Amino acid sequence: MNNITQTAEDLIRETFAKENDGMINQDLDLLKEVIAPDAILTHITGAEQSRDEWLRQIKIGRMRYKKSILQKVAITILDENHAHAIVQNLVTARIYGFTNDWLLQSDNQLEKRNGNWVITGSKASLA
Repeated sequence: MNNITQTAEDLIRETFAKENDGMINQDLDLLKEVIAPDAILTHITGAEQSRDEWLRQIKIGRMRYKKSILQKVAITILDENHAHAIVQNLVTARIYGFTNDWLLQSDNQLEKRNGNWVITGSKASLA
């Protein structure tokens, strides 16, 4: 692995760490920093949401992430501006009034925009 690839992987891991922190702390600004405005997020139910709709659900308390522990981040650098990552998280959350623990896996697309890696799409499933 060359230094450019390693640096990109480190920055992408940092992107997911920030996303994780933003979810737990309800830090919408941090989530806006790491998720592209045009991103489509697919939940384990198959429901799709825009980034801003998901953030609104967090803001009003319909989605409350209490704990999220990154278990695995497997990154594939596609080119200098695109990457793919499979991420597994152990999540405790209250979603639409129901609290549960889930081992989630997300299939993520990332793009480097203005020098920063952002999530442009994510599809969650049970791991």
